[in-house]
Amino acid sequence: MKKQVVLFGLLLMSFGSSNAQLLNKISKAKNQASQASEVIEKGKEITKGGKKKKGGEPAALKLDWNTFKQTPAITFNSLLYGTGSSTGRIDNYTATFIPHKTADGKEVHAFADQSGYLKIKIFKDNQYMNYFEYSGDQVFDDGKKTKLNWPSSRYQRDGEWVGWSESFITDWGVGNYRLNFYAGDKMFYTFDFELAKIVSDDPYAKTNEIFVTRGPWSNYAFMQHAESGNLIFGFYLNHEILQPNPSNANKTSISVDWTLKMFKDGKPFAKQYDPNKNVAIVERADWKEFNCALRPIDKPNGDAIKFSDLKDGNYKIEVTLSNEKKPRVYNFTVQNNKIVPIEEQDRTKMKDPTRLIEGWNDFIWLKLVK
Repeated sequence: MKKQVVLFGLLLMSFGSSNAQLLNKISKAKNQASQASEVIEKGKEITKGGKKKKGGEPAALKLDWNTFKQTPAITFNSLLYGTGSSTGRIDNYTATFIPHKTADGKEVHAFADQSGYLKIKIFKDNQYMNYFEYSGDQVFDDGKKTKLNWPSSRYQRDGEWVGWSESFITDWGVGNYRLNFYAGDKMFYTFDFELAKIVSDDPYAKTNEIFVTRGPWSNYAFMQHAESGNLIFGFYLNHEILQPNPSNANKTSISVDWTLKMFKDGKPFAKQYDPNKNVAIVERADWKEFNCALRPIDKPNGDAIKFSDLKDGNYKIEVTLSNEKKPRVYNFTVQNNKIVPIEEQDRTKMKDPTRLIEGWNDFIWLKLVK
């Protein structure tokens, strides 16, 4: 009976909240029954004393790092979504240029090789806390992207079965966190953020405390290539008010009016596509993305701006929000009809590849002017 329960747990699938466009590209597993059987055998091997590192961690795979010319990374938009959209949850990341073969040419099996393939090691205030394993069964864009999803199979850590809830870090409390991403025996990326807690002393409050993540969400915005060819500007918002509506404790979101203006060489160039104010429904603690297309100032009824409409010059974007005292400002430059990336996104200038901002070929990231 125990074996049947374990097998049932192994077959559960967790798809997370993957982008619909990406899901269409996913390479699905060939035979789940066969995979589940292999995972069981792998689990037996580990529990019988297979090779482990100190502390019970299984040995890592040695991968063929000559598979791709580019260094691996985690896409920045998946970092902000995966770490900020559900406070304390650590998954749903998209890794780029991760090898799918070992150094001796064997194909990595996302299920059977799970224990030695994709991991995140967690540090709090520079102290190592623990590690999480991830499934690498979702691969797309010609094998150049791999999703780090919570495994469909449970795994053993220090001799105990680990469940889905283990991918939350809120039990470890507030502090400065660092996520170190591993593929096989290589640490290829790192990400820092703060986990804070908002506390109320109101004895009648429905909720007396909430956890919030802080960091790059409020410091970066992006311009995205939409499939239509339009330029989309986006940024992130959340709020930290325990009870924003005193009349209704169940209403935890707030409404924020916002407008956008773009300037070129100091002159008005574009504004948000909708001539009226945009309204953002901002969630408590959870970071959400808000975006809009743009329309030329001199063509109020014209088509949306495309990247090709940005000619050489110096640009500034101002985002005015009803709940903030001053606009958010982002600057960028266009040279030779191309946007000059910030240093953190420029592979020719970023000296530390483990902190590269990966935008792939559809996200240009902008830094907030402070």
